[in-house]
This record gives sequence, structure tokens and C-alpha cells, in this order.
Amino acid sequence: MLPFFLLAQYDMDNNKPGEEKEKKFSLFEVKQRIYAGGDFSFSLPSGMTYLYIAPLAGYDIVKQKLSAGLSTMYQFYGIRIGNQYQTWHSYGGGVFLRYRPWKPLLLQTEFDLYNTNNFADGTFERINVPLFLVGAGYARSMGDKAYSQFMLFYDLIQDPNNPLPRIFLNVPIHIKFGFVVYLG
Repeated sequence: MLPFFLLAQYDMDNNKPGEEKEKKFSLFEVKQRIYAGGDFSFSLPSGMTYLYIAPLAGYDIVKQKLSAGLSTMYQFYGIRIGNQYQTWHSYGGGVFLRYRPWKPLLLQTEFDLYNTNNFADGTFERINVPLFLVGAGYARSMGDKAYSQFMLFYDLIQDPNNPLPRIFLNVPIHIKFGFVVYLG
């Protein structure tokens, strides 16, 4: 008895006109949709130190229109009270969804969870504080792959321990300013 083998191949380049070819995965196309950036703030008024760092990374679901991503945050407050210097730290992260109906306009919603001190009851114990922010902003192009952003957010949860600074004392509106750079 003799063994018998039959081998065959299908060549995608031999598709008939009008037939759609299978799309190949392209790392370059994925890289063009990924962006990184964040917000940064630093202040040294008399007797106080303030530092805010908030990196973010996102992915364009619909190229340069609709994106989603992750953000993190670290915040440091230092205040001189009499002869003592008190410090507080807040940190955490969250998820965001961003829509750009036209290039300069940004609409964003985000949910964050921050670990901070309990300022509301004066115990200063560590607690977790949720934030649900909705906002709009302006994006100024810095070439094809980058833009600066200025955004105003309204906090829907309004937890009194929200560590983000407010524009006005009794209104839960927050400012974020930062940069975004596309990797591809």
C-alpha cells in the first residue's frame, strides 16, 4: 500500500473583483488611534504648596471623534499652619469617554474614584470618594498629532470630600488644562 497526500491552498489575491478581501491587522493603524497626555498644575502661594499630576491614555473608537480611556491622578497639598506644616495626599484613577463633534470642541464624561482625606468631618481619615464628571472644552491643535486642551467639568455626585479644586467655593465646577499626543 502506498500513502497518498493531497495539499491545497487558497490565495486571497485571486479574489474576483467585487469580493471583499480579508483585512489584515495593522499595528501602525492601532498605534495611530492611541493617545497619551494629561493635566498638570503647580502652585506656590504664600505658606502653601499645591501639585496636581493626572496622566491619561486613550484609544479612538472612531478616529479623532469618539474615544475612551483611563486616567490617574496624584495631588499634594501642603499648608503652613502656625509653626507646623500640614500635608495631604490624594490619588486615584478612572475611566472616561470623549466625543469631538468638530475639531476644537471636546465633550467628555468620566467616572473617577479617589483616595483622599475626610475633610468634611475633620477627622482626616483616608476615604474613597467617587466623582462623576461631565464637561466640555476647547482643543487647540499643535500639529497633526497633538493638541492642548482646556476643559470645564461639573461634578454630578458632589461629594464634599472631592479633592479637585473648585472655581467657585459653592459650585462644583472644576478646570482641567493639559496636552494630548497621538503615538502614531
